[in-house]
Amino acid sequence: MPRRTSYAIGAPCWADCITPDLSGSREFYSALLGWEFVTESPDYQLVVLGGEIIGGFGAAPVGLPPQAAWNVYLATKDAEHCCVQVGRLGGRVVMPPVPAGENGRLLLAVDSSGVTVGFWEGARAEGVVLADEPGAICGHELRVPSAIQAEAFYGPLFGYRLGADGQFAVDGFGYARVVESDQGRPCWLPLFGAADPADAVRRAVGLGARLVRPGAEEPPVLRDPWGAEFGLVPA
Repeated sequence: MPRRTSYAIGAPCWADCITPDLSGSREFYSALLGWEFVTESPDYQLVVLGGEIIGGFGAAPVGLPPQAAWNVYLATKDAEHCCVQVGRLGGRVVMPPVPAGENGRLLLAVDSSGVTVGFWEGARAEGVVLADEPGAICGHELRVPSAIQAEAFYGPLFGYRLGADGQFAVDGFGYARVVESDQGRPCWLPLFGAADPADAVRRAVGLGARLVRPGAEEPPVLRDPWGAEFGLVPA
């Protein structure tokens, strides 16, 4: 059982789904990936698999469009510095740093490519505890119109560099696969592990999801019934 106890600065360390239908979304992912949920507050729940934390689920604030979205958060030790840098690098801050209980602080921004991205300044080093096995996060994609533009934002921010293999890496360690595409919404995309991705795709569609990328040469990508996109990879 791969457990994570710390995250390097700039590494994806947390993911959560903000949804207009918290109950329905829970039922969908529980049936598909075997997730359980622990209430942290009236509007936010932790996702648990095998007794370990793998992410979060939040209720969408009233007034937002009725569409769900997965958010990926990058580890930082200085949320205020991230706020300043986001603006300097062509992005914009959507929500400045706010406390997340006693666990740390988070902020939400839109990068220079129009991708929503979160930053997590944890009071402890850990974020997602369980990773890299069926039902848990097993990787990330960054879908953008221009990889060069993405590197121009995340490079000065955290030292990301785009490798010849398409991996976005910091200090030689790959954290995400960059996919250049002008189709669909630019986003950080969480990839969840499945023992049999093809079977998981069939079950997801049967539960109301829509297949938006078949996955012949790339991981299949689905859109859940409320619009949140995620990928599936072997695990």
